[in-house]
Amino acid sequence: MTKIFLLLLLTVFVGTATARTCFCEIRTGPSRNSPLFLDVENPFYSHTSCSTAKRQCPDDCRRNAASALEGSVHPLNEAAGTRACRILDQEVTPDNSVHLYATYSTSNCDHQSYHYLGEVCCWKYEITLGSEILNFIVFNEGCRDDQPPIPVITG
Repeated sequence: MTKIFLLLLLTVFVGTATARTCFCEIRTGPSRNSPLFLDVENPFYSHTSCSTAKRQCPDDCRRNAASALEGSVHPLNEAAGTRACRILDQEVTPDNSVHLYATYSTSNCDHQSYHYLGEVCCWKYEITLGSEILNFIVFNEGCRDDQPPIPVITG
């Protein structure tokens, strides 16, 4: 009888607490079918229930997205926006801005959602100095400038 009780207890424990992964990506739309912008580290939870994994996944994904962008998100700060502009490597104007979302789903839990991270606009400059061509990408924070700033070269 004791063996049956232990087997039943083990079955219940294994059925409710197992390894889970929080699949996390930065996409250009709120759906997991939206274009992928950047794959980020997937948090892994060992011996975790669905309710615990579903509770931890959103914050862990947002934290990993901020780490991958090397700054703060929602709103994107200068560091995160600059990293996003470098990844895009193109001019992105306010009338055609890119919106970034951290999308996540928790394995074996039928759970998926997203966090809005922010809007990205970038100015791209090509400056010729003698025979050298220099390219610069500048984050337009909040997409507030509708015209690129005039670059100032000193030195």
